[in-house]
Amino acid sequence: MMSERLLEGVRVLDFTDFLAGPYCGMYMADMGADVIKVENLSSGGNFVRNANPKEKTTGRSMYFQNLNRNKRGVALNLKTAEGKELFSELVKSADVLVENNRPGVMEKLGFGWAHCHKLNPGLVYASISGYGQTGIHNRKPGYDLIAQAMGGSMSITGWPGMEPTRAGQAIGDLYSGMNACIGILASLLKRKEGGEGQYIDIALVDSVVSCMEAKLMQYIYTGRNPVMTGNKYITSAPYDSFRAKDGYFVIASGTDAHFKKFSQAIGMPKLPENPLYCDTPSRQINADSLKSIIEAWAADKTSRECIDIIDSAGVPAGPIYNCEQICNDKNITETREMLVKLKHPDAGELTVIGNPIKMSAYPVQYYKTAPDLGENNDEIFKALGFAKETLDAYRKKGALN
Repeated sequence: MMSERLLEGVRVLDFTDFLAGPYCGMYMADMGADVIKVENLSSGGNFVRNANPKEKTTGRSMYFQNLNRNKRGVALNLKTAEGKELFSELVKSADVLVENNRPGVMEKLGFGWAHCHKLNPGLVYASISGYGQTGIHNRKPGYDLIAQAMGGSMSITGWPGMEPTRAGQAIGDLYSGMNACIGILASLLKRKEGGEGQYIDIALVDSVVSCMEAKLMQYIYTGRNPVMTGNKYITSAPYDSFRAKDGYFVIASGTDAHFKKFSQAIGMPKLPENPLYCDTPSRQINADSLKSIIEAWAADKTSRECIDIIDSAGVPAGPIYNCEQICNDKNITETREMLVKLKHPDAGELTVIGNPIKMSAYPVQYYKTAPDLGENNDEIFKALGFAKETLDAYRKKGALN
């Protein structure tokens, strides 16, 4: 028997494409909200419906499937009066609307914040864009790469002398999606007190800037620009990647107590007495020479042997996984449920990435694959009071599929 869902009764209109917006909607759908994926029929639906990788049997995009599981779907032509009427009724029925179009697009469609607020004063309306709704760049299109560049992340990612490097994941999109979700949930909590909805403005660039943490503080309070340091951390050592005889592993020794335990574990108990390594500031300054010592110790050992020795002393250490190794670690994939299976009526069993939020009373659930384009049109609009004959007439006019 399926347990109660945490966001049961909350309806979300997910009028988004690409990554940031769908990721926000995915979180809410996993927590039990009725998330309705609204796609623009005139543009053929979401661009990423054709994105790689694809499931072999039916050719469906697993990029799209992963981000849009647990959602229902409608497809409307918002260039028609009938399509606008249908969308208006969805807005009136909803608690939340999420969109990640370029600023100005929703106003052109007739569904900007001001109009939607009139239709439904309780609506929480979240916009995700590259630069936000204000400022000199607000009408420019913005993508994750731009956010990582302007948000500072690329300036500190990589090794000294390298060209600026983006993070391997689309962190601007992902941070923005999570920030939008946080703002929405906080707004819904406040609205329960009897207040109205509100408008939420999330920018990809802002989201990356907010995660610059100590790096940005370094410049503000010392005037020194942080530089690329590879895998080293600026406030601790040894906190880096290290080479063993078969590859690399990481150590995250964050305190003096850690370093004493680490030194004993590797057979060098007097290392903390060396003035070069006696405390955190000293180890930070002399991180390179300390790394040489550690790599000389690790040179005749496998990375697994090194990790086991360090880990047994209570000092954080771990392997550097690629995607294959993640998929073969049952603690991650099964115990922590970070890979889950969904049944698709055509494609059979599909694997998607699990939700990292684990809750005792209201666990996230996985109950539906991503909708086909307009899959739930009749189901949703009939529930809003539209007769079958009306919907059929609207189809003939191209308002929905």
